[in-house]
Amino acid sequence: MSLFARSARPMLALLVCVALMATALWTQFPVYADGVVIATGIFRIGLHHGVNSLSAASLRYAGQVRFFMADFLEHRAEIAVDDAGAWRVEREAVRLQAGPFITLTEAEGAVARWPVTLSPAFVVREGGNFFAVGGLFFTVEQAEQGLPLLAQAGLHGQVRGQMFLTTDSFFSQAEAEVLRERLSAVGLESRLFFDGNFRVAAGRARDASELNLWRERLATTIPEVAWSTVSPDSQRLEVIRHDGRQLFVFANLPRRALRVEIVQGQDAAMSIEGRMHRGIFEFAVNSAHRMLVIGIMDVDDYLKGVVPREMPASWPLEALKAQAVVARTYAYANRNRHAADGFDLCTLSTCCQAYGGVAWEHPNSNRAVDETRGVIIFFNGRPASTFYHSDSGGHTESVENVWGGSPQPFLVGTSDPFPALAGSTHTSWHTEITQQAIQNIVRHNRGDVGTVLSISIARRFSSGRVAELVIAGTRGTVTYTRQQARLFDGTPGLFALRSTMYNVSANTAPLFVHNGQSVHRVATLQNAHMATASGQHVLPVREQHVVEGGMGSRVINAVPTSFVFSGSGWGHGVGMSQWGARGMAERAHTFRDILLHYYRGVDLITLVY
Repeated sequence: MSLFARSARPMLALLVCVALMATALWTQFPVYADGVVIATGIFRIGLHHGVNSLSAASLRYAGQVRFFMADFLEHRAEIAVDDAGAWRVEREAVRLQAGPFITLTEAEGAVARWPVTLSPAFVVREGGNFFAVGGLFFTVEQAEQGLPLLAQAGLHGQVRGQMFLTTDSFFSQAEAEVLRERLSAVGLESRLFFDGNFRVAAGRARDASELNLWRERLATTIPEVAWSTVSPDSQRLEVIRHDGRQLFVFANLPRRALRVEIVQGQDAAMSIEGRMHRGIFEFAVNSAHRMLVIGIMDVDDYLKGVVPREMPASWPLEALKAQAVVARTYAYANRNRHAADGFDLCTLSTCCQAYGGVAWEHPNSNRAVDETRGVIIFFNGRPASTFYHSDSGGHTESVENVWGGSPQPFLVGTSDPFPALAGSTHTSWHTEITQQAIQNIVRHNRGDVGTVLSISIARRFSSGRVAELVIAGTRGTVTYTRQQARLFDGTPGLFALRSTMYNVSANTAPLFVHNGQSVHRVATLQNAHMATASGQHVLPVREQHVVEGGMGSRVINAVPTSFVFSGSGWGHGVGMSQWGARGMAERAHTFRDILLHYYRGVDLITLVY
């Protein structure tokens, strides 16, 4: 059970502690994505998932690791302890193979020549021979279509089937290894198969007839052992050492997962796909037959890879502490965001928080995380939604003015001179967007207003941010509100203003008219005709024209050619300003001062985990 200590408001902290001990709240706060309470400080981080999922996962660790199975109650069953230094976790599939080769070098050469379209390719050792293996297919017929590509690469290819046999009776790992040695002695290769118990698997057949040949050979060689057919399953996993030896096959088991952890070694982190991470790692195959990798780690180990990605590690310690508390609170408040995918948080800033792993860690930010261990921001008895941004532009914004919805008492706009005092690089900015680009933006978002004639600010919030932006054209007007006036319905590539704290002005091309003549309104000049030596043509009002006359000429403004947005700040403006946190820290404010300035009426509570 989690305990709480140290509160800005002791009585409220006591009430919160009592409330969290109640069964009703127990399931709301310290639970895993799968609903199981394991440890309050442990999070499941989706390292590779969705578009970032893998065809296979590569692991590296200069030491000893343990592969084990864990069920939904966290019961563990050890499968293998190994010190090979590098491993591949593959999903089972029909594949192509080339070989056999006598040496590892020869097999690696075949992998180097392997067609890219049949990737991934790797080396497998079976007995005294090596094979180059690659491709991911669901059927033998699909795999056969890749054989000509191997031939073009100078490789003699074969289809590697997915059907095999396993022993009926259960074995300890030692007993299974004895049987494997007996099979190897008569030239029959086998591998460990784990489905909660150790079995021995033999054969890689393409069809039932090939599998029967294996069954006959096994019955002749070791008649006392019974064998059963195992059907293809693309959810099964294979673990292969870097030297090509297959460590084991892991069965597709409901509510059970394959994991790996460090047993012994100098480093506290393991390389997954070339990036170092702390913790335990879990592997699974998703519905799209891609590999998921989930990091199971202490929340503070996770934060050490988050804080320096969200705030420069060279900034003052108290600012980094504030960022650490905000990031920790965000993690707790959103820990079920990816529950449907089997983990708590992902590593993307566009969805959760940017996480960079051990490579991003820095002594300063690590210290900030360690010295605020367990501190989170509470409001009304639960972790607060701790939004933050880069620079408020001089005034933070109330949350309802940004995303709508009900007001939140702790997310209210307040005067914020601190970003400018810190020398923020976003204190003043200017962005020019052409008239044509504005027209394209309008078409993309709300339709067509024709030729854009003006952009005006119809209303501002009390903070000074734009509440309503009106774009007028020859075919009508359109109004954008809140963040639409900055991102235009989530299309930052088209608009992408740093904040809604801005003014807008127009740049126009000059149009020359006959001196002494009446000046027409710009809109009435649309489709006007101009006499030339070759006849008449339509007058493009965006261009400059000189109309000669005996009385001279003069200039008037035509349709704008571009619009200049001049503003301050960067981001939505809700919650903590990171530049403001720096400014406060530079003026001797503590991280608690910073947090209580940006999040009004909250409590800072220390969770002991």
